[in-house]
Amino acid sequence: MDLPALRVSDRLGQLWTWCLENGVEWMYVQSLPNIRWMTTFSGSTATALVDVSSRRVHLFVDGRYGAQALAQCEAAGAAAEVHVLDRTDEKVPLMQSLVGRADIMFDPRELSVAEHRHLTEKSWSVWRDQSGPFGSLRRVKDAAELARIALSATIADAALQAVVADGLAGHTERHIRNRLDAHMLDNGADRTSFDTIVASGPNSAMPHHRPSDRVIGASDVVIIDMGAEVQGYRSDMTRTHVPASATREVREMEEIVREAQSLGVAAMGPGVDTFDIDEKVRTVFRRNGVEEEFVHGSGHGVGLVIHEEPLINRRQRAVLACGEVVTMEPGLYRVGVGGVRIEDLVLITTDGREVLTHSPKELSCPR
Repeated sequence: MDLPALRVSDRLGQLWTWCLENGVEWMYVQSLPNIRWMTTFSGSTATALVDVSSRRVHLFVDGRYGAQALAQCEAAGAAAEVHVLDRTDEKVPLMQSLVGRADIMFDPRELSVAEHRHLTEKSWSVWRDQSGPFGSLRRVKDAAELARIALSATIADAALQAVVADGLAGHTERHIRNRLDAHMLDNGADRTSFDTIVASGPNSAMPHHRPSDRVIGASDVVIIDMGAEVQGYRSDMTRTHVPASATREVREMEEIVREAQSLGVAAMGPGVDTFDIDEKVRTVFRRNGVEEEFVHGSGHGVGLVIHEEPLINRRQRAVLACGEVVTMEPGLYRVGVGGVRIEDLVLITTDGREVLTHSPKELSCPR
């Protein structure tokens, strides 16, 4: 599938505006997802120095990535200057020559204590810690980003349906995980979005269970949480297989989760407060006396990282905007019994929402 080219000029325009509004002259960036958002550079190591006055990004890479960085920045139209460093101790003197003694802003959530000490030990500039703009700026995706997210969701849908069609019972959780991952990788994914979760029987009561050698039984509830990554952009989907022979208790849990998840998706749209969405989900659980078994938020943003802003929970508020991609993933977890979680990936549109994950909620598997 041909995907539209990623271009970053509009993104950088947003960044310059934020910096000017917040009195930022220079910004040091160490987060690879943020560097990728600014430049599309996809290497495994880099740092960047944002020069607001000249509207340029100075990208520091080692010799492995010089040609790649130049090619990716040029293709994306990034106003970037690539600096290839032969040794790590070259970076600070080079930064000194660029910045002089001007203030440099950094996000304290990105820097380790050791890195901060290394950068500031000679007091060659004034380092100012401040929460960075990227979490907010990355929320609304452009058309090229959305195309990659949609494709990653399609790849995950196809993998789930292919593996489930062959049945789950009699196989280990690890075997099912391996088949899901292989199908995604063989059909267009660069990698999985995260470590795929396959949790069966009592293991499904652990929201982030790691697949084991447990053999899935014919009457077991099975949670599958998975996603694909395409050119840095990710998808996220959860389905729960509840066989007809599952206990009445588990089937009742599924009915409650399905109602809560449906209401949560229906509540999404531009201008809607995420706190209010989470509350609609919790109202269903509260009415059924099981809210204490819902142990995480209702959803989160998805893009260059699997959990990004906005977060849909009861600890913070955000207003959804057109172009955001968020999940809706309520679940119930009962130790000794099992768990149920259903998750969709949802694009916020001008007049509502579009669900990007299309696997059936009723995950039917042959015996």
